[in-house]
Amino acid sequence: MKIALHLLLCAVLVGGALARGESAPRISNSSVENVRKPDFTVTGNNTNGNGVIAYNPNGQLLAVAAGDKAIRIYDARPGDHPTAKLSKTLIGHAASIVGLNFTETNTLVSISLDQTAKVWDVASGKLLHSADLPAGIQIRIAIAPGHQFLAADSSSGKARLWNYQTGELLKTFEPNDSWASVLAFTPDGKQLVIGTEKGVLRVLDVATWRVTKTIDLDAPNHALAASSERISVGYGDGAVAILNLGDQPSVSEVRKQNEVINGLAFSPKGDRFASASADKTVKVWDTATLQLLCSLEGHRAPVLSVAFSPDGQKLASIDAAGNVNFWTMPPPVPSGLKP
Repeated sequence: MKIALHLLLCAVLVGGALARGESAPRISNSSVENVRKPDFTVTGNNTNGNGVIAYNPNGQLLAVAAGDKAIRIYDARPGDHPTAKLSKTLIGHAASIVGLNFTETNTLVSISLDQTAKVWDVASGKLLHSADLPAGIQIRIAIAPGHQFLAADSSSGKARLWNYQTGELLKTFEPNDSWASVLAFTPDGKQLVIGTEKGVLRVLDVATWRVTKTIDLDAPNHALAASSERISVGYGDGAVAILNLGDQPSVSEVRKQNEVINGLAFSPKGDRFASASADKTVKVWDTATLQLLCSLEGHRAPVLSVAFSPDGQKLASIDAAGNVNFWTMPPPVPSGLKP
């Protein structure tokens, strides 16, 4: 069901699943936005449609894969410098990189269209481990946080769980409604959220591979992120929805961006989320109220991916031209001032 421009649709629990209604209050598109420009920019190359970024655990480094075979590690603390400093370049993949994540020990995991997963020591730049990961032409990749050695891909209409350390295929889930299109792990890596082209979300318990929740949104899911309590969904028409992982009524949808949502990310505390759009902007929202906190403007190409620093005070985003922008987040909104 197409989301009308003049409506905000509310998702509510119905018989164990969520259905979309039309009773949510409207959030005006004409509200005054807090527009922010980037603190600094790293100029890159065309991404060929693939651009992924990830902060390391202490937020001092940012890993960037911009559509080519290399991973660039930047010092994300520029100080008096006008831009981030390139620290290292990791070479070893034979095709574009489609997944990146740091482990708790500060090693970096990368997954590429060359059908391999690699683990890197970022401090030395050495390749520690490589495993064949025959995931096919991956549509989307998610890497579980921490030391669980888990990655998931959506390929050939299925969602598959892998041990990226050994390359072993652990489990496969095939939705019965349509192809799996997007997926995201919760921060503890214990749940995997899978979205389909028909707009059905399923939450799977990773240990048992059992579906614990089904959410029917009736519109194709284009981007996805998960916090410990909520799910954020982005659509092809620029709409964003927030849904609860628990059994409480879900928060309403909002529409603020003008084009497709390419990427979503929650802050570490889950109190904010950011949406990256083909309209060349990033919007930052209050998760509880859906208040627009700021609009980040400065990209000159569609924004592909976005990531918060571990302390939630910084944000980085990459666009289709390979440019990475770094931003400072606004301070938290006092609870008494929230609508």
